[in-house]
Amino acid sequence: MADLEIALRRDRAYAQLADSHVHRATREDSLSLIKGRDAITAAWVNEDAAEITITADLDEMIAYKVKGGNCHRWVWREEGRILREIVVEDRGAPKVAPPVHPPLGELRPAQGQYAAGDTAILPPGFPEDAREIANWLHQAWNGRAFNLYDRTWLPALIRALPDATFYFEHAIVGDQQIAILWRVHGHHASGQRVRLIGSSVFTGDADDTVIDHAAMAAQIERGLIDYGS
Repeated sequence: MADLEIALRRDRAYAQLADSHVHRATREDSLSLIKGRDAITAAWVNEDAAEITITADLDEMIAYKVKGGNCHRWVWREEGRILREIVVEDRGAPKVAPPVHPPLGELRPAQGQYAAGDTAILPPGFPEDAREIANWLHQAWNGRAFNLYDRTWLPALIRALPDATFYFEHAIVGDQQIAILWRVHGHHASGQRVRLIGSSVFTGDADDTVIDHAAMAAQIERGLIDYGS
């Protein structure tokens, strides 16, 4: 995975996508869902070449730094080739959110909040060794026990999205690190529904967490759909 990321981002070796991805592969981020290897290749062609530094490599998940900020990439494979990938980046560049999000459909304003229990609701197959961290984050994030997780980004996010609910989707347990892929859904004061993908790599008590702040700003600024016309 790390070698492929370097080849694509630094060397612009896009031909490697033919061998690394299945034809029906998908690529998702906080604003879009790209379907098909050809469409993924076209998206890469629009990327500028950039130097890259790998900061964590857990085989099916890597963390890396490029110009502008931090990124995480998660992949799922089918017979050794990438079937699905999720990219979480925080690089500072402004973005524009479409009025329709492919995985969600029309983004209408609404309200809602699930009550936080003592333990996180986790998907089948979630690694046993990652459950303790997931439960801790659930209590801090969904239960608003900010004293359990002393990071400045969390109260700032809750101020922007007061009803934010966090969902834990996937985890990878390495020898020294645990990586968790998660999502957050909430509503801004404007009524806009915001959906973000987040990723955290824990090394002991420290974590490297990436949230796409530009995607969040783009969704807040998105024009509301007029259903009256």
